[in-house]
Amino acid sequence: MDLGVMKGMIHISQTMDDYVSFSKSNTLVGKASKRSLKSGDLCLARVVAISHKGGELKIGLTMRQPGLGKIEWIKEDEIKKNKAAQKELRDEERAEKGKSEKSKGGKKKKK
Repeated sequence: MDLGVMKGMIHISQTMDDYVSFSKSNTLVGKASKRSLKSGDLCLARVVAISHKGGELKIGLTMRQPGLGKIEWIKEDEIKKNKAAQKELRDEERAEKGKSEKSKGGKKKKK
């Protein structure tokens, strides 16, 4: 992974939360998610290890945490999250509306 002035190493297993295979077209592909990652893709990663043995600096990275990964994946996840939140809000509104209708049409009390 190119970090500007230096490079970082990201192990295949740290690219996504999925079983990852290396395809013939030199891309990493997630088995279940079908997400692909190729050289040159813009990604966000977190530094998890720094080593400086023998004067050479090595940086270990991960993309297996929320908000990390290929930029397109992050955008897709944000859209899914927003849709789920909107659905939950609609469901809560329907439940509240159902409760208020039941209380209006309830049994009459005897005097």
